[in-house]
Amino acid sequence: MNNTNAEAQRRQSNIVSQWMPWLVVIALAGITSVLWQPISILLSSGDEAALAASIDALGWWAPFAFLALSLVQIIGAPIPGYPVQLLGGALFGLVWGGVYGVIGVVAGGVLAAWLARRLGRPFIERHVDAETLVKYEQLAKLESVGLWVVILLLPVGDFPYFIAGLSRVRLRTLALATLLSRGPFTFLIAWIGASSVQAPPWIFMALVVGVLILVALGYVFRAPLTDFFDTHILHRLA
Repeated sequence: MNNTNAEAQRRQSNIVSQWMPWLVVIALAGITSVLWQPISILLSSGDEAALAASIDALGWWAPFAFLALSLVQIIGAPIPGYPVQLLGGALFGLVWGGVYGVIGVVAGGVLAAWLARRLGRPFIERHVDAETLVKYEQLAKLESVGLWVVILLLPVGDFPYFIAGLSRVRLRTLALATLLSRGPFTFLIAWIGASSVQAPPWIFMALVVGVLILVALGYVFRAPLTDFFDTHILHRLA
């Protein structure tokens, strides 16, 4: 890439990064305003009939808002993904909650990689800390679906999507890897969320806490998992 293109890419990255916090705030405000009634029912009475009626009354605005939340969660907001997927199951049930959750995860991952590819390293550096980027930028050499499935199974958050933007991996390959790696667990979380609606509201909150604890445990034990990854995959890329 010549200096002119690099400078233009840097300017684009700065503009997007400057406006992104405001866009995230606006998006979250809009999402909250759309889903406020069903979420308030979920957290107060937990009445399934009232919840279903409120979702039906919103029409396509409800899944649209939820998908927007999934995209915002990956691209610009420090929100863990699992509570979002839990909410999807609670609002839409197992089937549609799982479907919308998977669509959101796949679309969010592909969008993150596309933005990283479009805006370049300056944009990636705003989403991935320098040490992690130096350590894992070798992932940019990977184009195999199987290897990206392994990467996305690790409890390392969403940063692999951004690093994928440095690579030549096709976005459809990344989408397939995301579907295979994170799709089943997304449906599992949606099932937990859907099941919680039949229980008292505090059960839903307890499940949210439980999922967060599981995520925390994944991060606690991510060192041996990432060590295994570093040993058996990264060293082959040197």
